Amino acid sequence: MVHDADAATELWTGSFGLQKFDDRRIEVEGIRSVFVSVDGTWDEMVIEIMEPLDKSNMENALSRRLAKVGEGFYHICLEVDDVEGSGQALIDNGMAVMMRNPTTPGASARWLVHPKDANGVMVEAVSRG
Repeated sequence: MVHDADAATELWTGSFGLQKFDDRRIEVEGIRSVFVSVDGTWDEMVIEIMEPLDKSNMENALSRRLAKVGEGFYHICLEVDDVEGSGQALIDNGMAVMMRNPTTPGASARWLVHPKDANGVMVEAVSRG
């Protein structure tokens, strides 16, 4: 999560040689996401640079965290074959799992595990398909 997605994108592309390949406004989440990777594709490890659309909106989790702890690592996203099944397996093992609707048309459902249940890291999962 960053204060300025354009400046962060310049850092990751200019300094580390990654390629920007997608830039989205995800209104339902109140964020802008820029995606970069080594070859500029989804078929490899991807870094999502996230900036709140309204940094003063403390109802937005990203804005709150940015205000509280500053820029840095926000979460890890895993691709899984079965979002619902893998989420239920975590619930069965005692984790607090929050099921979420897709953020955009055609996207998969997803789940989130709160950082308190995962060594301080928010974990998200989406479908590979």
